[in-house]
Order: sequence, then C-alpha cells, then structure tokens
Amino acid sequence: MEIFGIAAFVLVAAMLTALLRQYLPAYATVCLGLCAVLLLGRILQLAQPLVAWFSAAAGYLDGDSFLVVLKAAGIALVAQNMQDVCKDAGLSTLAGKVELAGRCLILVCALPLFETIMGALIAFLQ
Repeated sequence: MEIFGIAAFVLVAAMLTALLRQYLPAYATVCLGLCAVLLLGRILQLAQPLVAWFSAAAGYLDGDSFLVVLKAAGIALVAQNMQDVCKDAGLSTLAGKVELAGRCLILVCALPLFETIMGALIAFLQ
C-alpha cells in the first residue's frame, strides 16, 4: 500500500507549492523540483525488485541489448519527470529542450542495438 504514502506526499507537496507560489514564486519552483526529485528517488527504490527481475531475465537473453533497453527506459523516466517540472514552473521552452535532450540520449544509448541490427541485416542479405 505504498500508493497511499506517495499520494500523501504528493498532496502535501502540491499544497506547499501552491502556498509558496502565492507568496514566494521563486521558492515554489525550487520546492517543486525538490519534491519531484524525492518522489522519483522513492519510485526508483520501489522499482528495485522489477529491475532485479529484469537483470535476472537478461541472463537468458543478450545482456547488452537488455541493458540498453533498461538505460533507455531510465532516461525516458527522468526526462519526462524533469519536463513535467519545467512545465509546472511555467518554463515550456525549457521543457521542450529537456524532451529533445531525452530523445537524443535515448537514440545515442540505442546506437549499439541499431549497429547489431544493421550487421545482422547485412549478413542476411549477403
């Protein structure tokens, strides 16, 4: 029942951010970013069994390919979280740049997979 703890944290963070936004807008943005990072850290702690299971399953598959997929998923989660923080802070231009950076990093991370696929395709065609 971790969801109730997370919901309580989000509710308190939302009320605190709304209160700070009314009186000290600069601190509201800092508070929002800190709460987002803390929540992301807690979610990553809760996801440890899932990551352990995926790591064990990677032993049966090509480990490097599976690691690339996990890295890409992590990059996507962090980029989405930061994009949401930027949008909530009213920085939509910066949010767009965070999204672009996340997409580029995912493509760079997946480059070894593309190389493997292209190598297999070339070997098949010859």
